[in-house]
Amino acid sequence: MKQFSLVLMTWLFCLQAFAQQPQTQTYHTIQKGETLFHLTQVYKVTAEAICNLNPGLSSTNFQAGKTIAIPPSEGQIEQKKRIETIKTDRPADATENFRDIHKVKKKETIFGICQLYGITEQELRTANPEMADPSYVLKKGTFLVIPFHTERIVQEVTPTDQELFDTHRPNLKFKQLKVALVLPFSSRERSRANTARLYYQGFMLAVDSLKHQGVNMDIHILDYGKHEEKMDSLMKTNSLLEANLLLCPQIEKSDAKVAAFSKKNRIITLVTRSAETANSPYLFVFNPGTEVAYNKVNDYVLKEFKDANIIILDMKDASNSSRRGQFTKELKDALTANGIAFKFLAIDSDEKTIKATLSNVKRNLIVPNSANLQILQKKLLPDWKKFIEDNAKYRISLLGYQEWLTLASELKSQFYALDTYIFSRWWLNPNNAATKSLARSYKHWYKEDMPTKMPSVPVIGFDSSFYMMKGLSEYGTAFAYNLDKMDMKPAQSFMDYERSNSWSGLLNQKIGFIHFNKKVVNVEF
Repeated sequence: MKQFSLVLMTWLFCLQAFAQQPQTQTYHTIQKGETLFHLTQVYKVTAEAICNLNPGLSSTNFQAGKTIAIPPSEGQIEQKKRIETIKTDRPADATENFRDIHKVKKKETIFGICQLYGITEQELRTANPEMADPSYVLKKGTFLVIPFHTERIVQEVTPTDQELFDTHRPNLKFKQLKVALVLPFSSRERSRANTARLYYQGFMLAVDSLKHQGVNMDIHILDYGKHEEKMDSLMKTNSLLEANLLLCPQIEKSDAKVAAFSKKNRIITLVTRSAETANSPYLFVFNPGTEVAYNKVNDYVLKEFKDANIIILDMKDASNSSRRGQFTKELKDALTANGIAFKFLAIDSDEKTIKATLSNVKRNLIVPNSANLQILQKKLLPDWKKFIEDNAKYRISLLGYQEWLTLASELKSQFYALDTYIFSRWWLNPNNAATKSLARSYKHWYKEDMPTKMPSVPVIGFDSSFYMMKGLSEYGTAFAYNLDKMDMKPAQSFMDYERSNSWSGLLNQKIGFIHFNKKVVNVEF
């Protein structure tokens, strides 16, 4: 018996411990015909809980095949909505608001009169206020107003997806947009402090521009210290807790903290990079990294150069920082998967080998495996420019890297000669009307010329913050569901934010191809 009691107590303890363990979210793939209401019944959760966990979910994308996150059950389910309708026997063409006038006969009763006309006693008394007198007695010859019969019908109806999303995702506009910008102004690294100053300058130009458009804003500028040591204390201040928009473009060490803060307080937050995007639905990531870019470039090459003679050029680069082996590997995998052949060529190959590798029938696309600026300037561009001048029969294009644009003004003629395509997240055209206007404003405010060497940090500050503030001021809490309506034309930065799933943050997925073609620069997407 003692042994049995010990086993029972152990089992109960384990059961209690299991019950106390925090439940985690699960995932559900929507099946054909399923509704949001149906899922609330299956998983014993409310529609609000599902909506909060999946900010990217809406009535338009609640579709079969889509996977969504399901929160742990808290014992509450979504209830059907109660609808009251009034049924009446009053004809549509009736001119009077009562049915008849009845003259009371001898021995008639209130009950009998109500039965005669199919109305309730309450309806009869309401139509005849004198009957409310406690001393009222029904007498022969009395005239009574007979009302039309009305009936309240209460029904329980299943709410539609649209109704549930409209209820739990109301579009709230901000009377005053509260914005907090956090930067490392006091960083010991001179370059980081200078970048913070330049970003702030662009941000203030965006604020000024929006104020001229009538946007009411409450702006807070904060310094998170030399090594981000102030972030913990800043996240306890009203400046951040009450913000509608939090801008943290230079966060590094506090990445996870900022992501958790954003999620907990449901504050839309812009960061440059983040490893926390997958589970932080209120993050907007301005520069998500190479994976997104490489996928876009592969798609572009498969589309635009599927019939070309593609050549991977080995740059003989010993530098880890500029090698692009991962990119060329992924490109080769994509080409192979689509049945497209490619060749290899070393940068120091002799002319005979080069000619044997090139096609004089097809277009040739040269893809270097390095972004090294020194090799680009001293060997790749000069050597191939001369080869083309001596061998005009070959049609050659060059695929290049974003880093190359930092030298665009110096190398422009050589880029033209090689029909160069450079994939990038940004392109600043100093001759563009919008750029000139921004440069004039910068000069007026800061009494110096705006930096135009790409990427220009003040212009990044302007583009990224203007986009976010403009969107929130126009669409309020529904901003993330109206990104396709944003018609802003950035001065430098390409922007197209998308979620990888309904519970993740938004990544800037836009990549442009800067095409140096016959002394004209085109931006293609």
